[in-house]
Amino acid sequence: MYVLEKGNILLAISLLLNILLIGTGSYVVHKIGGIEFVKTKMQTTPSPKKDSAYYFTKKSVFEHSAASDVDKVFIGDSITDYGEFQEYFPNEIVLNRGIRNDAANGVLNRIQEVLDRNPKEAYLMIGVNDIRYKTDANDFESRVDKIVDSFEGKETRLFIQSILPVNNGLFGNEVTNEKVKRFNDILRRIADENRIEYIDLHSYFTDKNGELDKKFTVDGLHLNGKGYEVWVEKLRSR
Repeated sequence: MYVLEKGNILLAISLLLNILLIGTGSYVVHKIGGIEFVKTKMQTTPSPKKDSAYYFTKKSVFEHSAASDVDKVFIGDSITDYGEFQEYFPNEIVLNRGIRNDAANGVLNRIQEVLDRNPKEAYLMIGVNDIRYKTDANDFESRVDKIVDSFEGKETRLFIQSILPVNNGLFGNEVTNEKVKRFNDILRRIADENRIEYIDLHSYFTDKNGELDKKFTVDGLHLNGKGYEVWVEKLRSR
């Protein structure tokens, strides 16, 4: 009887400790932004080799699309990938050609598919992953130059959009806003040299410290719904 009672006590203590641990863990997750925040943070680690299956899957899906003569196409990485742009322009044919973890070289390797759709307008946002992957600035510039050159002779009107700021308090210091500004200077120079419209989105998303305003993000890198609303509104009002 004593052994049984002792066993019951230990079981009760074990259950209580598990409940406390689960409760504490749930509270911490809730405080930092909920389970969606945890999922997003797990996705933000740059691993182009591990993510290559996603890249080539999306690239294949894009290439087998029958869409043609579209109105708008958005090209970029996960920040583009996560956007529901068709819903913001319901009266137009809009394609999303964002692939998470992509960089300028990845876009260059799949830009022909975009050209094949004969879009009226193409919106390029790329560069934050080049910063994360420590791409040399000269290599980045060369790859974006080649992307721009691929539109030469086409009827598509190309727009180069700035890289957005990051919130280092949420995302960490993997990407510095100083580096973002340097890469944006490259993008602006390419746009000016090729007489392409440069869309400065960066300044609309910064807080007083020059970082991505927390009201526009969950993880410090990607945009939330409010962020996409601001992005699209700036495109409409330019």
